[in-house]
Amino acid sequence: MPSLPSIPELDNQLKRTLRITGGLLVLTALAVAASPRDPLAWGLLLGLLTGMYNTYSLALRIGRLGGLSRQSARGYMRQGLVMRLALVAAVVLVAGRVTGVNILWLGAGMLLVPCITAVDAAVFAARQSRSEGKYFSEIEKI
Repeated sequence: MPSLPSIPELDNQLKRTLRITGGLLVLTALAVAASPRDPLAWGLLLGLLTGMYNTYSLALRIGRLGGLSRQSARGYMRQGLVMRLALVAAVVLVAGRVTGVNILWLGAGMLLVPCITAVDAAVFAARQSRSEGKYFSEIEKI
């Protein structure tokens, strides 16, 4: 596949998400180091790692869509979805068989990454809108 130009907004969003999640990952790794038998910390650690990989994988796929036809893009994204869902299923199945991992915290870790992305995108959009000032100045006139 030919090299395509990157999408700056997507790249910046991915960097911010991975930076925030990385900070949480470091804190969780410290919790695991402090208490190696804690199933909650292990579940969150494994969930954050899986969520980060899924987010990174999705961002790479979205970045490669520009050079594909509509039908090829649909198939490409479906293939990525199946692969990411298979990874989640495999991680949950393996973690369910390991007694030292809490499945609920594993799911929380996986869901935390998209939540971080959504909240960060909303905050960034609000800041950008406020800095442009056009929308808010028009409301004040009314």
